Amino acid sequence: MCGIFGGVGVSEQEARIALENINRGNDGITVRAYRDVVLGSRRHLVKISNKEGVREGQSDQPYDSDDRPVSLVFNGEFYNFDEHRAGHLGYAPFKTEGDTEVFLKLYEAEGIDFLKRRDIDSMFALGILDREANKLYVTRDWPGRVPLFYYYDKDSRTFLFSSQLSGLRTLDRVDLNNAHELVPGHYLALDLDTFELEDTCYYQVKAIKKDQEILDIGLELHQRLHQSARNRTMGDVPICTMLSGGIDSLMTTYYVLSNIDFRNVSYQPTSYVFAVEGFDSPDIRRAKIAAEGFRDIGLVHKEVYATGEQLVEDLPDIITLFEMRNIKALSVYPLPIYYYLAPVMKADGFKVTIGGHGVDELLGAYDNWKELNKPHAVQSTYAARLLFINNIWENMMRRASIIFMEQGPIEARFPFLQPAVCEYLLGVDPKWLSISPHNVELMLDLISKRAGPREDWGDKLPWIHDYLVRYLDAGGKPPEGFDEGQRTDVEKLFWKFPLMVAGMHASAESYLPFHLLFNAKLRGQHGAGISSLEPRIVQRYSHLGDTDIEIYRAMVTSAFRLRDGWFRKPVKRGA
Repeated sequence: MCGIFGGVGVSEQEARIALENINRGNDGITVRAYRDVVLGSRRHLVKISNKEGVREGQSDQPYDSDDRPVSLVFNGEFYNFDEHRAGHLGYAPFKTEGDTEVFLKLYEAEGIDFLKRRDIDSMFALGILDREANKLYVTRDWPGRVPLFYYYDKDSRTFLFSSQLSGLRTLDRVDLNNAHELVPGHYLALDLDTFELEDTCYYQVKAIKKDQEILDIGLELHQRLHQSARNRTMGDVPICTMLSGGIDSLMTTYYVLSNIDFRNVSYQPTSYVFAVEGFDSPDIRRAKIAAEGFRDIGLVHKEVYATGEQLVEDLPDIITLFEMRNIKALSVYPLPIYYYLAPVMKADGFKVTIGGHGVDELLGAYDNWKELNKPHAVQSTYAARLLFINNIWENMMRRASIIFMEQGPIEARFPFLQPAVCEYLLGVDPKWLSISPHNVELMLDLISKRAGPREDWGDKLPWIHDYLVRYLDAGGKPPEGFDEGQRTDVEKLFWKFPLMVAGMHASAESYLPFHLLFNAKLRGQHGAGISSLEPRIVQRYSHLGDTDIEIYRAMVTSAFRLRDGWFRKPVKRGA
């Protein structure tokens, strides 16, 4: 994961200053001019390339082709680069051991159409200068796991691209009202002769719909997640996980740690959870229970806290780092989790963290809160889930990618966001995503066959089992004798029924305790106690507005020099 910046209409010195303000790595900066095009990179060293001639304090990018007048800068990771290097690129001579050169060779072999390959497992933003075609391409992956912004003014012959708005913000002549974020799965082609800019969609997600029973769905998901997590352990640096106790982070931690041989690395298996100090955090309680399930491999689980006072005071900085100009209140409250975790992870020697992000979007499993007010029956439809995942880049991806890098730098990876996993989960029939008598019968059958003795069921599974039995006895209605919280917990379990069954397959072949799969979880901002600070936030910043969203918009307007009324206008995407 690096920071990239470049384009036309900028000097090498200006590009260097921009990269110094894009805190996406502390392993060196290099800027190079190719006539009127400038390309620059700020390095976050995760995979050693052994590229010759790279001195300390430099990035190993841009990469220049030996065969053609092509140069490339790359932000991200190419998880399965070895497969391409040894496979259809096996004929090509390589001078380095890293992943960046593989992207360069793919472009040399196939041109910009290499982006259409569906066997590329990578998170990326790329800048590619082809001096023979006299074109500059910029592109990013689907679903937008790393950010990429651009600014285009044909009249002044200016085109700039930047990993973050903080790079563009260093140039007073750039109007950030007219800076756009490139839509994931698209590429821009700038013709350096005519200075015309063309926007092309090269990738659209396709739901893989299959008529499968839930046990088969769980098995295939289990296999896909194992492969995705294995790919995401690529690199030469320590890797940790986020474990907040819910099934998303539980399964991510399992798949990641089971793909690392801790006998051959210099670090211990480690996970993290955040909460507001003094708040009775359900996330902390659930995370402690989940971490116990990994004691056989010696998991070190760390709790990270910040005081409410500190969080409220840090909020303007947190929102500025977020770089979401069309701000939403629901987007703000999870941000401190990343803001406070990253420095602790860095201090502990980690450069990469892996989380369970994306499950709620892929399965339509969001609680109603703030601007999101659709019931679960609507959220779990094919159309709603596709809409969620196609817009994940504007919210969750930005906070994970930018804030973790700015505060660490820590690179964040997400096994659920591999396109092969996304497309499979998007194709799961909505009938498997809610409580029903049929699904309850299947769940009880799985418990009877796989849970083992009741004395090994922990604290939650016994009452959940009894609830399910009485649910059937009541004809598929919430049974008496259970409170509203318990009813909600059980219903939420079925929102992620396919993932639970994948976990059952994992439990059957490993140390993972079966009962840990039965842990419905609050949204992070609620479970960590952040949303409980809303009254204090409104009081502290009352001079900026009467409500939290008014306050957040005022902060964003100030940070990015936005014009009045900007929030009422749709942001123009593309050229």
